[in-house]
Amino acid sequence: MSGRYDALIIGAGHNGLVAAAVLARKGKQVLVLEARDHLGGMLGDGSFRVAHLPFALRPEIARALQLDQKRLHGAKPVETLAFGSDGPPLRITGGQVTGTDAITEHDYATLHARLGRQAQALGMMMLQTPPSLGKASLGEMTALARMALKMRMLGRTEMRDLLRIILSNVWDLLGDEIGDGPLAGALAMEATLGGAMGPRSPGTVLTLLYRMASHSTHGHGMRVMPEGGPDALVKALSACVTAAGGKIRSGAPVERILVDEDKTAGVRLKSGEEIMAPLVLSNASPKTTLMTLLGVEHLDGEFVRRCRNMASRGMVSRLDFDIAKTPALRGGGNLQPGQRLVIAPTMQAIETAFNAAKYGDLPERPVLEASYDATARRLSVSAQFTPYDLNGGWTEDAKATLSASVLAVLEEALPGLPSAVTASRVMSPVDIETGYGASGGHWHHGELRVDQLLMLRPFDGAAQYRMPVTGLYLCGAGAHPGGDISGAPGFNAARAALRDQGK
Repeated sequence: MSGRYDALIIGAGHNGLVAAAVLARKGKQVLVLEARDHLGGMLGDGSFRVAHLPFALRPEIARALQLDQKRLHGAKPVETLAFGSDGPPLRITGGQVTGTDAITEHDYATLHARLGRQAQALGMMMLQTPPSLGKASLGEMTALARMALKMRMLGRTEMRDLLRIILSNVWDLLGDEIGDGPLAGALAMEATLGGAMGPRSPGTVLTLLYRMASHSTHGHGMRVMPEGGPDALVKALSACVTAAGGKIRSGAPVERILVDEDKTAGVRLKSGEEIMAPLVLSNASPKTTLMTLLGVEHLDGEFVRRCRNMASRGMVSRLDFDIAKTPALRGGGNLQPGQRLVIAPTMQAIETAFNAAKYGDLPERPVLEASYDATARRLSVSAQFTPYDLNGGWTEDAKATLSASVLAVLEEALPGLPSAVTASRVMSPVDIETGYGASGGHWHHGELRVDQLLMLRPFDGAAQYRMPVTGLYLCGAGAHPGGDISGAPGFNAARAALRDQGK
């Protein structure tokens, strides 16, 4: 036994660091345990970063932790370059788009503004503990009432529109509003990226609204690269933890959560070292936390069944290409650092890629999101849809096939790119699962769909961050409100733990 703390945090991803900072600033003796040799989780590995295009931390969290919001939120939102089948890309920044006709620009701006208002209404719950399906507390009901009031303030017409579309699919919504094409493809990518649903899947409008609601910086759901890149956010959060008296250990993988009389007692590391604490907050995925680190012997049968049935099979692979020169854009100019490249020419292209993955195959033409790091001379690519349970498995040949397909698609938007590639790396969903404790290799630790949101996230009976063993909390992307880089799950979980202790 090596020590005793007030709270242990499993995983130094951004949510784990946020949770640790909240607890440490309240006077708790906190230790963060990270299995890998770097901090920041999927955000923090500079050599092969999973989250290469983060959103900014929620401003409410930055204020609560007294972080430099201006530096972390950057000077301006990330510009998206959306490529169609030919010609130069459309340029999208929030609700503004250039490169298309005036009517489409207007229709898109109108749609984006309306979705933003509706997302804001849903966003009232992002930094609140979701209400219980049983007996909800006064605070939980008050938060739900505030969201209902915000929805009511949309006005009768817009509220009726929200109720009409919220459980429908983005294929129908975008097809009706702006038609199919690269603009619709870019929005449909936001609704599906990281998950296992295509544009025609029911509930993808809710996913789009939910992601927009989770990130309210510089407007609705816009990506904002921190000044200094993702590393700046990781450094700011880790410094916040240590400045408040918390400690962080890397290279310290947790093997088991220790339990004594149905209460959390601490953890045992893979080295055999035991560290004791009455509070344990896990930034690992729900399945990894409950089935592997805790163990089914501490859970009832129905709870275990729901956990096993949780939808958490990832469909995104990450590829990095080292390149000898700055990528040239089709239509002129170069891809600039800080820009976001999306190659999803139509919603049909996304759906076609999804159809292949549904049956365990790699798509012939994956749809892509990419960014360029000029300092490292590296093009970072997220390829959707690539199934976790790939037919034949994720062999080196399968990775080579995916890499070739991705380069073929990239060359259409970035002419001459393949000849400039000097090295490449592929991280499949299986690799993400192995490296980051994310069951199924899912970015969000679980699907963002109607039966796994709010009081049903990660699944019925496991919401509100508290687990059946007293003192164990989920603080990662599998908890409400979900994935991406917002810090909300870690912030909410830490506050729930403090409330339970009467602080």
